[in-house]
Amino acid sequence: MGGGLSNEIVEDLFQILDSIVGSKAVSLLKRRIEEKGLTSPVDIAFEISTTLGEIFGEKGAFATLREIGRQVARDLMENHPKEEWEEVFQKGLNLLGFAKGVERKGDLACICSCVFYPQYLQREGFEPIKHPVCWMGLGFVEGFMKAFTGAHGVRFKERDFEGNKCWFELVRF
Repeated sequence: MGGGLSNEIVEDLFQILDSIVGSKAVSLLKRRIEEKGLTSPVDIAFEISTTLGEIFGEKGAFATLREIGRQVARDLMENHPKEEWEEVFQKGLNLLGFAKGVERKGDLACICSCVFYPQYLQREGFEPIKHPVCWMGLGFVEGFMKAFTGAHGVRFKERDFEGNKCWFELVRF
């Protein structure tokens, strides 16, 4: 499944998945990925998201992938000093190969130039946030924004199609 950072990203993803969905589901996912010959983290993440949608249904997959995104954010924050969190938040999805980056403006945050939208979602007729892979990004943003602001969570606000950005807003009670 590739080497170096790509392999590390994929293995981390499978470890998180194992803790959420169990080793039998992870074995099924790995077998499916191997059968399709997928090696890039982007292709693997999309395949995992699609397969979880088939197994758990839309809402189950959304919840599962949201938690994966939150866990990735928690893991990154645990592995970096608090002074670096903003930079890790901004660059994390870029380092994963999933987006150009993340921006934050007050109570809003956006994922900039997500690779999944033009590469898969738009081509297959999905609207923003209507495929499980989107919820992994939402969870990532949510994990950091909760840590930064103490808010309960985030929700999708809108997609700026011209700017290629998906905006999220804080949820406060």
